[in-house]
Amino acid sequence: MDCNVIMDLLPLYVDECCSEESARLVAEHLDACESCRKIYDQMRETCQSFEEKPNTVKLRRVSDWKASVLQSVMLFVSFAIITLGVILEGSTPTGNTNGLWAVALIVPATGYLLSLANWFFLRVYKNRKIFSVCSCLATLGITLLGYVWATIHYAGGIAMSSPLVWCGVVMSAVFCVLSKVLSNQYALLLGRE
Repeated sequence: MDCNVIMDLLPLYVDECCSEESARLVAEHLDACESCRKIYDQMRETCQSFEEKPNTVKLRRVSDWKASVLQSVMLFVSFAIITLGVILEGSTPTGNTNGLWAVALIVPATGYLLSLANWFFLRVYKNRKIFSVCSCLATLGITLLGYVWATIHYAGGIAMSSPLVWCGVVMSAVFCVLSKVLSNQYALLLGRE
């Protein structure tokens, strides 16, 4: 087949818009003609780079934005729970309920909030799984330190059998699981494998 005819068909062939018979003829010609094959390769590379770059950049920005929103929501939720705990704790400065709100709300939310600092060090971790586990362990460790502080600070003034204490323990466990799951999602959005 004539190279001029092939040149007319090449754009359709690159876009995969020509008939099967035309595609077969172009493919046969490209196998035999070096100069047409070079032009075809250039057209294909140009089309691929034009199509891939804008989409990649756009998807990267969307993922970065989603990761930022996820982190911001987690910070906001932590601050809101701490604020609620401080308000409730402030309303019970003395008596049997003093310290219960700290143990039930403030300590678990503060442990989670402080563990979110680990998210800024995502680049340090080799992979998403290790980052996720470390985020969970950071939440657990900081929360346990908070409970040690509460035990020392309130020195036996908290009834450990109180439902609020157990609410705090459950909330701590939920925050540990949330930390593991959401840090994994955060790393995924930022492109970590």
